[in-house]
Amino acid sequence: MTYRDNIDKLARRITDRIPAKVKKLSQMDPEYECLNEILNDEQCDLCLCFEVRKPLSFEEVVKKSGWPAGRVNRVLNEVCDIGMIEYNWENADHHKQFVLPQFVPGAAEFMVMNKDLVEEHPIVADFFEKMTRLPLEKVTPMVPPGGAGIGMHVIPVEKAIHANQEAISVEKISHWLNKYDKYALSPCSCRRQQRVRGEGTGDVEADVCIAVGDMADYVVQTNKGGHYCTYEEVIETLERCERKGYVHQITNIDGEDKIFAICNCAHGVCNALRTSQLFNTPNMSASAYRAHVDSEKCVACGKCVEICPVGAAKLGQKLCTKAGPVTYPKQELPDAVKWGPEKWNWNFRDTAKVNYCETGTSPCKSACPAHLPVQGYIKMAKEGRYMDALKLIKDFNPFPAVCGAICNRRCE
Repeated sequence: MTYRDNIDKLARRITDRIPAKVKKLSQMDPEYECLNEILNDEQCDLCLCFEVRKPLSFEEVVKKSGWPAGRVNRVLNEVCDIGMIEYNWENADHHKQFVLPQFVPGAAEFMVMNKDLVEEHPIVADFFEKMTRLPLEKVTPMVPPGGAGIGMHVIPVEKAIHANQEAISVEKISHWLNKYDKYALSPCSCRRQQRVRGEGTGDVEADVCIAVGDMADYVVQTNKGGHYCTYEEVIETLERCERKGYVHQITNIDGEDKIFAICNCAHGVCNALRTSQLFNTPNMSASAYRAHVDSEKCVACGKCVEICPVGAAKLGQKLCTKAGPVTYPKQELPDAVKWGPEKWNWNFRDTAKVNYCETGTSPCKSACPAHLPVQGYIKMAKEGRYMDALKLIKDFNPFPAVCGAICNRRCE
């Protein structure tokens, strides 16, 4: 197969992989392999008129290409549909401008959002997976909390921070939604990538990512499966995703004042979460907000542990045994020791879901056939909180009277 120098030049211009930038790519390098399959020479040459993330007006593209306006318009439409070029109106006189994005977040995701493209060229799904992983293998240990403009940034469920005076506005979904007046629901690139690669979890890929502002227009107008929605529909989508245990993330490449999407990410599926889980570098996904347990109110029922989708809290961490107190291993962090593949968690999809330590949960709860948080409702009853105790029981068992009639008191 003839080697295409223009594809090599474009791929090296966009890629974040340092080794790929400094020397000619092979035909097996993912950047070359993918662009070589999906772009013809005309499309590639037009993309080469751009520098990465430096916008050009239509007139500037015509001038730089030296092509007639009609030809530029046709090819621009083609590469926008593919996902290689995006557009917005973010300038003083609000004219339409075109941008060559980076691969991730950017062109690789936009390509996967184009269902027709990724079904016809499954290599696009492999390309997206590699571009979220390969450039970060060596740099993730050096990333500070919050991601430092790399990948995505996790933000908490907003209703959990309403009463917290320390919550900063950029950690609130409403802060970002109120900055924009256009929204579109679109498919999730990560879920679609995994399905095409044959390793999906069955999570629905459509209508879980929320494009905002000019990006809403882009995903609707360029065959990305997006459709406009109202603010109320966005809130309903966020609440639905929260019930499923998905993680809210915002784009993280434009500083504190701009995002272009809010994603509702499934653990074990999301490439951004996968990066921190695989490389064991939690700073990649860390939110600036921290939740804390009120020890005066906690009854150790384990409800928070059981609903957490990523095993962030675990059962059985405060127990003693007949041999004395339990010593729990501490998580090594990359800022304390030399970090490399030997420190990665290759089984992250399985271990991230583990929500208990080997010593287990409280003995009374473990002994109960219905796994009721016995210690929790007994403490509440002792404090005279009888309705709270009943509510806790019914969270785990809708038929407490029936079980009460046959209970053989294994908790004792």
